[in-house]
Amino acid sequence: MEKRGQVTIYVIIAIVIVAVIVLVYLFYPRINTIVSGEFNPQNFLQNRLEDPLSTAKITLSQQGGYSVPEGFIKYENNHVKYLCYTSEYYKPCKVQQPLIKDNYEQEIQKLIQKDVEAAMQELKSQYERRGYGVSQTGSIKTSIEIVPDKIKVYIDSPLIVTKETSQTFDNFEVEYTSKMYFLLMTATSIIDFESTYGDSETSLYIKYYPNLIIEKNKLDDGSKIYNVEDVTTKESFTFATRSLAWPGGLGLRENG
Repeated sequence: MEKRGQVTIYVIIAIVIVAVIVLVYLFYPRINTIVSGEFNPQNFLQNRLEDPLSTAKITLSQQGGYSVPEGFIKYENNHVKYLCYTSEYYKPCKVQQPLIKDNYEQEIQKLIQKDVEAAMQELKSQYERRGYGVSQTGSIKTSIEIVPDKIKVYIDSPLIVTKETSQTFDNFEVEYTSKMYFLLMTATSIIDFESTYGDSETSLYIKYYPNLIIEKNKLDDGSKIYNVEDVTTKESFTFATRSLAWPGGLGLRENG
């Protein structure tokens, strides 16, 4: 029995040794990269800009796509931009921002520009700490592109890093998973209905897009607050309209 127990222990030790060898073999490239100090500027910028981009999205999405909106209604402590508006009664609204997605992209760019500049300076410092010589030429230009399932950040900032050899970066591109494209396109469609018919039927969108939640709150002055949300990412977009309004507070607050 004692010999049999010793054999069992030896077998277990052998299995553990084999398992360790296999793990080292499988993960050696990654371990070697960490030990050797290889540096990926794309990953660095993506991690560095994730929080500023998220903060910018929250700010814009609560205010109809504007950081400092004009022509807004105050709702739940936010200044919600009217994307379609008329001050008259019985008439459909006029579109205030026909290019909702383009405007959202420009607003994000303005909000994160300083963060991009700071990130590029930190990137330069990261290379210098690793013994590289760094040459950065020209100003830092940033642009944003919102496409299906992604938000892309383009950074135009030529960078030359030199150690034993030189490597030139003309620009950088980082991207993040996002449903903002879909939300902004849905908002654009709702605005089309509001400007044409004076209202929209939100249940039609939900019927065909099960990941979508749309809340429509009708206020006493004829305004409507729309909140469009994706249930998978929890991203949302809130905007206001005033269309086909009735006098005397007939448009009681309700969910539509």
